[in-house]
Amino acid sequence: MSLTETLTQHLSGSAVKNITAWLEEPKYSEYRSELMEMIEAEKWQELEDSFFKVIEFGTAGRRGTTGIGSNRINNVTIGESAQALCIYARSFDDKATDKGIVIACDTRLSSPELSRYVARVCAANGFKTYLFDNFRSTPELSFAVRHLGAMTGVVISASHNPPADNGFKVCWTDGGQLVAPHDKGVLKVAEEIKEIHAVDFDEALRAGKISIIGAEVDGAYVAAASSQAEGMARDLQIVYSPLHGAGQTNVLPVLQKAGFVNISLVEDQMVPDGSFPTIEGGKPNPEEKVANDRAVAQLLAEGADIAITNDPDADRIGVIVRQGEEAEYLTGNQAAVLATDYSLKKLQEKGVLTSKHYIAKTIVTTDMLKALADHYGATLYGNMLIGFKYIGELILSKESTDETFVIGGEESYGLLKGDYARDKDGATGALPLAEYAAELKQEGKTLYDRLLELYAEHGLYVEKLANAYFMGASGFETMQTVMAKLRANPPIMLGGHQVSGISDYQTLERRDIATNQVTSIDCVQGNVVVLEFDGDARRRVTIRPSGTEPKLKFYIQWFEESTDTVAIRTQYKDVESHLENLSKTLEGTLLQ
Repeated sequence: MSLTETLTQHLSGSAVKNITAWLEEPKYSEYRSELMEMIEAEKWQELEDSFFKVIEFGTAGRRGTTGIGSNRINNVTIGESAQALCIYARSFDDKATDKGIVIACDTRLSSPELSRYVARVCAANGFKTYLFDNFRSTPELSFAVRHLGAMTGVVISASHNPPADNGFKVCWTDGGQLVAPHDKGVLKVAEEIKEIHAVDFDEALRAGKISIIGAEVDGAYVAAASSQAEGMARDLQIVYSPLHGAGQTNVLPVLQKAGFVNISLVEDQMVPDGSFPTIEGGKPNPEEKVANDRAVAQLLAEGADIAITNDPDADRIGVIVRQGEEAEYLTGNQAAVLATDYSLKKLQEKGVLTSKHYIAKTIVTTDMLKALADHYGATLYGNMLIGFKYIGELILSKESTDETFVIGGEESYGLLKGDYARDKDGATGALPLAEYAAELKQEGKTLYDRLLELYAEHGLYVEKLANAYFMGASGFETMQTVMAKLRANPPIMLGGHQVSGISDYQTLERRDIATNQVTSIDCVQGNVVVLEFDGDARRRVTIRPSGTEPKLKFYIQWFEESTDTVAIRTQYKDVESHLENLSKTLEGTLLQ
């Protein structure tokens, strides 16, 4: 039996096609012997998962498990991405090679080696190449592209993913993440690359083809981010942890530059380490309570006011508030509400706030931002798919207008205040929240107290995110089946609530169930379905496959009128409990 026949007997057609290419084409030669060993050892499931598809550009670039395969992060998938980016960028600007490319990486285990390899590839493709001297945050990479006038930038990072993962995230000349058509354009070029070119790193360094950058860009970045400070109060005790990541290069110096000096560090998590050894489960995601355990323990032990944590590339921020002897974990939505309230309030106090000031959010970010925009007389843009790249794209589109960007937020713990960068930044997420906490402390209040006041003023906006994981090739197919089933036969009732509207972001159409009227959706296309309930668009569930991880995500957003300002906390907990049951019902309905 031939090798092809053997592969065909055990693997899908797409996996056989990709494995054959990896055995025959020159750009995969460094992995040929390892691949043959896997085949001879009959590691069929591992081969299927590693080769059933070519790793795509998702919500934030290419991201996945490191290792051999077309669906893995390795020198080939990273190298061809870098070379394709160079080729694609040259097609847009004949001065692209002189403008150059900026490369950064986080603290992940394979990040330093992969970032150096990307630099070697970019230099070999004729690009002036800037490489940071050590790990840096993703938002500083965004800033650096703008600061240096570069054509594009790359950060090697898998954000909050487990230790085995890494990724290739790209920003364009404006510092914003790669969006359509550029993302698909780069991937198309990558598919056509037969050989990856790379120079010797040391020789390129001596020849000036690769330039090492650091302190000068750091100083400019910290100055720009810290200039977003609005207030004067600084009496605040902060516990800080970068969760072994790059936050110590952006969040910490920005807070210090802005005048916050009473910062207690979680010392063992200041050590850069891509295995994330002090975090249970090894997943450094501020969204998950367990990742914040040490910071919270220190917060309570020291009687500090708030704790701040970041994911490894420090674009996300977690904030925990000490409320008496308890710790209140702010969700990404709640942090966005407080940071937005503070930012708009400060503009109003200065007497400069107008409807030309705008805030931005994605479709799964809390609708309370709309309530705040209406309250203050600002403008909200909220018709964007999931991913901060769409907020960056919006800022770019408004550059030539008389509108002013104030702050943008997404539910996944991402904030950006000001337009010095075009990606979410843990630093200017932390800054307005720290400033607000310090001002509220003068009044004997906490951030959580203010959040409850806002609920009493504007109504209860409660959100919940649930995930259903689907691993490997079979899991990928299951997710596609679930989404197809949802479109073909959506539920009409869920947890006692009537489905009143269905929006499909693939067709960009919304159907009203009562009238059967179909209206168009003003947004870009995406594999997203939204169910509305009870005739209130503020009560909805958004379902989509993750763009970076093997899971379906269910975003539940709910509105209730506030009934009693004294009992607002109890009412919130009751709604949370209701959404927990609704989430389980939804998952059971879709996955049965």
